[in-house]
Amino acid sequence: MLSGVESMTTIVLVGVASFLVVLAIIVKARAAKPKKPEKWEKALIVKRLLALSEREDIVNGISRQQPVSQSPTPRRRAAAASTSSSRTVRPA
Repeated sequence: MLSGVESMTTIVLVGVASFLVVLAIIVKARAAKPKKPEKWEKALIVKRLLALSEREDIVNGISRQQPVSQSPTPRRRAAAASTSSSRTVRPA
């Protein structure tokens, strides 16, 4: 059987171990939640993404003046060429 000092030491060690387990669970639970960005952080992220997109467009040769959905495709170029030749204006 354990003496009085040994049983007190065991109780203290079990208490410390229990405290550390509970503390580890709390820290892990808090770390799992993603932090919501502030408004200024969101604005900074959007600004950076827009700058990256513009750089990528410049590298790829896409102009920001023209929406991507209306960029001239080969079919549209052919249609534009066929209509432009029939619309020649004759001087009066």
